Amino acid sequence: MIRAFVLILLLASLGWWLEREHQAGRFQRVDELFLDFLVANARDRFEKADPQVSSPVVWVKMSSSSKAEYAGWPPRPLDWQMVLKGLQPFDPVALVIPETLMWGKPSPEFVREAAEALVPFPSTILGVEAQLAASPEAPAFMGGLEDSLPRFQKTQGDIAAVPPLGALIAAPDDQLRRQAELGITSTRDAEGITLLPYALQESGNLRPTVLTQSLARITKTPYATHRLLLGPGAGAYLTNGAFVPLTTAGEFAVDAKQTIPEVDALNLMADGLAEALSAQDKLNLSGPGKVIIIGTDEGGLVQAHAQALAQILAMPRLKLLPSYAQWLAWSAAVFAGFWLVFRVPKEKALFRGLLFIFAALVVCFLAFQSSLIWCPPTMPAALIAAAALFARIAGHRKA
Repeated sequence: MIRAFVLILLLASLGWWLEREHQAGRFQRVDELFLDFLVANARDRFEKADPQVSSPVVWVKMSSSSKAEYAGWPPRPLDWQMVLKGLQPFDPVALVIPETLMWGKPSPEFVREAAEALVPFPSTILGVEAQLAASPEAPAFMGGLEDSLPRFQKTQGDIAAVPPLGALIAAPDDQLRRQAELGITSTRDAEGITLLPYALQESGNLRPTVLTQSLARITKTPYATHRLLLGPGAGAYLTNGAFVPLTTAGEFAVDAKQTIPEVDALNLMADGLAEALSAQDKLNLSGPGKVIIIGTDEGGLVQAHAQALAQILAMPRLKLLPSYAQWLAWSAAVFAGFWLVFRVPKEKALFRGLLFIFAALVVCFLAFQSSLIWCPPTMPAALIAAAALFARIAGHRKA
């Protein structure tokens, strides 16, 4: 009876302390390492999109074959104002413009009107054209945008392989910047595959790109919790179980076969919106959670970002075991602890405890492989380990 009381007091105190420390983030790194291991062994699940998930990404294309229909080419502020006003009724969750909207100094007409047309959108990401550096030693030219571009706060791995930023070549017009967030745009080809950097290194910092900024806004992931893993098993962890598989250098490989719905921007600029847009265009633009990318079809920059976002948003999500199920797992660990104390000879308690922990990890591994469900191992493993140590000291002897 005394042993049972002491064991309950021990496990309850340990559980309370572990939960308190876990809430403070002190054991978070242990859980992150376990999750990294699980994801690394199920990486093929993220290499292709889920065919049952319809893409929320729509490309509003400004086609070069129709350049004569625009006020100028590349499209002028008046063109952008009209397209943006045409999109306002659809209320997308994010508006992404990878191409840099800069028309020189002084600003031409209708820039202010184009900036005002951005106000109704809840989240807008504008591209800042960048040039990569040959080596990370030389300081990057930021053009006064140091405070306008966020930094990653949680990174693991060696950043040496991340492409270094050389200079920011062009930034959106000042009036447009006030209504949007900025992200760096850069692409490179490797053996016929388009790679979009998820981050670029600059003076020891990692700066996010348009792809990153877009995903951070779409998934509502603040950079305080946005975790970037580099090197083997590289990837980015966002809220709600979103995971982005990356190369060891922190780049995303775009699938050139990824299809995305397209809407001709000219249809949004015409008078009489209802008559200009087809039923299919309305269907593509309507609905909750839509992500609209606007830009020309020149250079492949806009298309690559649209395809990348469509791929990532269609990937399966990591599923954290619900709180009630975690409590059940902790309860099972407590019952295992009682069995070690009252049923296992003290000479075998430690070995049996290790077997219990190993079996629990195997169950977690198999559950993740089948359904991408995982449970933080710190609490159940610590409860079993504490019970095994107590059993080794105060357990019963072999009859």
